[in-house]
Amino acid sequence: MNYWQFRLRVYREYLKQWLDSIKQMSLAIVALFPLALSALVLFPFLAWGVLAESATNNEVWIYTLWGYLLFVYSWMILQRDGILGTKHKLYINSLVVSRSKQDWCELGLSLYGANLFILGPLVIFLVLFKHGAEQVLHLPFSYVIEKLAPAAGLLTLCTYYCIAAVKVRRLPFLSLLILPLLIAPWAQELSKIQCLVLWCVAILTERIIPMPMFGIGTWLKGSYRLFFQGDMAYPRAEGLRLVALLLMLIMLRAMFNGVPIDVKSNVASFLSFTSALLMASSLFDTQALCRQYQYYLTSLPLSKFKLQIISISYVMMKALLGLSLIAYLDIFETQHWALWCLFYVTSLLGILYLPKWFFSFPIIAAVLVFVIGS
Repeated sequence: MNYWQFRLRVYREYLKQWLDSIKQMSLAIVALFPLALSALVLFPFLAWGVLAESATNNEVWIYTLWGYLLFVYSWMILQRDGILGTKHKLYINSLVVSRSKQDWCELGLSLYGANLFILGPLVIFLVLFKHGAEQVLHLPFSYVIEKLAPAAGLLTLCTYYCIAAVKVRRLPFLSLLILPLLIAPWAQELSKIQCLVLWCVAILTERIIPMPMFGIGTWLKGSYRLFFQGDMAYPRAEGLRLVALLLMLIMLRAMFNGVPIDVKSNVASFLSFTSALLMASSLFDTQALCRQYQYYLTSLPLSKFKLQIISISYVMMKALLGLSLIAYLDIFETQHWALWCLFYVTSLLGILYLPKWFFSFPIIAAVLVFVIGS
């Protein structure tokens, strides 16, 4: 077995363990996973058609590009420990292998892990490049560049985020969160090339300028501080929830262009249900932390009921970020906010009293709303 085969085996073993860990989640998540997997498989194919076409509406193009890059980055983050062989790092470092060979293997594993997400944009770019090369003698050069820019930008950014997710520990908050939120309202005023240039500037800025560090300080005390430190120590779960919420918001916001008002209302109602379920599921992590530190928490002058109230209020505070994003993207109307509150409260009750089937509570609430509304 050579070095590449060894690293590939470590990577595959990590993926196997990751898939096995999904089976240990609640029955609700396991039941929904096949449906989510089907949507994830279809998402790249839908995105490529939008992103490769230079005539696509700018707002739809920006939201689709943002969603695709966010999805690719998150997918690679999930595989990072397997690509880097984190669990076997001491053994890997003890091998007599040059640093350049290690880097090339990790680059190969990154491209192997990204596979479809890079291969698709590459094929699209090559096809458009061949078509553009045939037209360059008959059409203005600027026109050909304008046609090729979306596909070239997609391939470049996708490749960067695939590698950065593995190699760069600093999270790309500026280029994958702040910039898209800022330029989306001005989409019709900017060309696609200008958007791509701004994206590259944001990447260079976040790589050069150090991200400011924020300490907990003294504003969080007691159990709230414990819960917050627990989230900071293991941020993956909350990060995945945020990414999942962002992807839902991005895809629905892109879909809203040219859709009838009644369809928008139905889609927003569906989002109120799924986003409430997603944000309420954060209570699972808080409960797990309470079980982990149960002896410490029982030593505090807090009743079990009061600790439960503190846990729920902490989860509600974390939901404010997601609610702010929904409000900023202007997806909900008054009735959708009311539905979200209903589904969120029923989801929390389900997690408290029937955790394995917590989703049955908001489903019953949704059926009642549908029956009463009709």
